[in-house]
Amino acid sequence: MRIILSSIFLLIAFVSPVQAQGYSDEQLESIRQLGRLNGVALNCRYVDETRRMKKALVLALPKRRQLGELFDTETNDAFLKFIEQRRECPLEAELNQQVDQAIMDLDKAFARD
Repeated sequence: MRIILSSIFLLIAFVSPVQAQGYSDEQLESIRQLGRLNGVALNCRYVDETRRMKKALVLALPKRRQLGELFDTETNDAFLKFIEQRRECPLEAELNQQVDQAIMDLDKAFARD
C-alpha cells in the first residue's frame, strides 16, 4: 500500500500544471522552442530577438502563468546548456530566421477559431 501511495505521489508531482490545463503538445512545443531560442539569444546578446520573442508570446498566448513559466524554464535550461556545451553563437541573421519560424509555429498553434 505504501509503495502504491508513493508511486501516485510521484506521478502527481511530475505531472506539469501546464499539461493539466489541456494544452496540446503542439502548443507546448511552440513555447519550448521559443524558450530554447531565447536562451541562445541571451547568451549571444541578441537583445532585439529576445524582445521580439517576448512580444510574440504576449500577443499569442492566453494569460496563464504556467505558460510563462514554461517559457522561462526552457530559456534557463537552454542558456545553461549553451554554456556547458561551449557552443558558438550563430549569425544573428540565422537566429532571426529560426525565430521567424518559431513565431509562425506559435501563432499557428494558438490561432483563435
